[in-house]
Amino acid sequence: MMTRQIYQDEKIEIRAATELEAITHFAAVQASVAEIGEWESWCTDKYSLEDSRKYLTDSEHKRHRGTEFNFCLFERATGNLIGSVGINRISQDYKFSNLGYWIRTGYTGQGLATLAVRATAQFAFKELELTRLEIVAMDGNDRSRRVAEKAGATSEGLHRNRLYYHGQPRDAWMYSLIPGDL
Repeated sequence: MMTRQIYQDEKIEIRAATELEAITHFAAVQASVAEIGEWESWCTDKYSLEDSRKYLTDSEHKRHRGTEFNFCLFERATGNLIGSVGINRISQDYKFSNLGYWIRTGYTGQGLATLAVRATAQFAFKELELTRLEIVAMDGNDRSRRVAEKAGATSEGLHRNRLYYHGQPRDAWMYSLIPGDL
């Protein structure tokens, strides 16, 4: 699966980033540690430029193998990386996967995550022929939950001990998107 770009309009492009864009990826993560780190254990002030390089290299290998599809949102006018969206934990047997996202601090509240979720869902349903996407939002992450709802996902309730965060099990809200939701 070689798809690199899944969306473009006059302001935003959503596509696979390359290792050469590690600096802009790292800048986006560092700008967002306080907000994203509250919900994602990988996002800390210890996250390094080498971590961004490794993530982007690994993402390309996984995309080529068809096991994971990570895309980044870019602001076309500046070239800034302003978020990420990905499909992982793909089950070909059951035609479903997980869908996750984050938006860089300073760019939230503009509908970009909802746009990214919908574009990625269309890619997953059309290109990968998946029939279900799951969005898992840690209890308390109301912004992530609103994105899922605005994207058309259905809440399937609070799942006990669904996530593991900094060594502790955490409850999380499960949302699903199926092709008919778009």
